[in-house]
Amino acid sequence: MGRDKAALAVDGATLTARAAQRLLGVCSRVVIADRGRGLLPDLPCLPDGPGTGPAAGILGAALAWPGQPLLVLACDLPRVPEALLRELARRAPAGGSGADAAANADAAANADAAADADIAAVADADWVVPRWERGLEPLCALYRPAALAALAAAVARGVVAPHRLGEAAGLRVRYLEGEPLRRFGAPADLFLNLNTERDLERWLGRPGGLVLPR
Repeated sequence: MGRDKAALAVDGATLTARAAQRLLGVCSRVVIADRGRGLLPDLPCLPDGPGTGPAAGILGAALAWPGQPLLVLACDLPRVPEALLRELARRAPAGGSGADAAANADAAANADAAADADIAAVADADWVVPRWERGLEPLCALYRPAALAALAAAVARGVVAPHRLGEAAGLRVRYLEGEPLRRFGAPADLFLNLNTERDLERWLGRPGGLVLPR
């Protein structure tokens, strides 16, 4: 991109603020994993934890909220809707008011038996992550404590890519995929990742619509 995506603003709101607003519709607490830069004055920010890149941001939040689930959303995924986040976070473990959230700067069940079984599977999962033909979306996912511990262990071994978490032995992974995922939209649109100026133009539908806040 050649610039700090976290600070990019559209119509007066940065990408970070937009991600945080969607998380606030789902989570009781939201924190910004921005290496302590204070990108959003009204929300707490956190320094990185072990490792590099997104894993460091996730682990920084895990250190701040030990034993708690984290719903993670990267700021450069602007088309992920609140409804999809709510689906990922549903049936969080008892004892809390739902998943907490980390907006990284670098989801309604039917009453039939099949749906009840699906809910139980989601509730038992350590890591709930979307999966489509282009792979996993680990920066739009629910991490429960076992998944966070597995990520920390992987980072300690030098494996810092969150998408490799599914390789962890004994980790219970639930993939949101196929029709359950597509009911929120076409995955290629849902997970448009803002990496280039062309991506920005595609998201905005108009060239030149993105401005820096400073």
